[in-house]
Amino acid sequence: MNEIKVFQTGRHYSDKGQRIAYTWDNDNIYFVDIDRGIDGVYPNALHEDSIPHWQLLGLYDNGNYRYYEYKEILIREALRTKAMFF
Repeated sequence: MNEIKVFQTGRHYSDKGQRIAYTWDNDNIYFVDIDRGIDGVYPNALHEDSIPHWQLLGLYDNGNYRYYEYKEILIREALRTKAMFF
């Protein structure tokens, strides 16, 4: 897992806006939208080693993510914690 990045989309889904935390590894891109209560996983199809926030937002807006598997729950919790305090 790479570093956890958090960004503000500028959308107003809550009184704190819309905070999204994400990270990636060679196989997957993991995200948590703390303000809407949505989280999921995308395949890192190109095995990219850097994912800019606008690219993640494009994936998120298009949907088609899968839910976290049990073995990935610790990643989801780390993302939630980071987003909550952003």
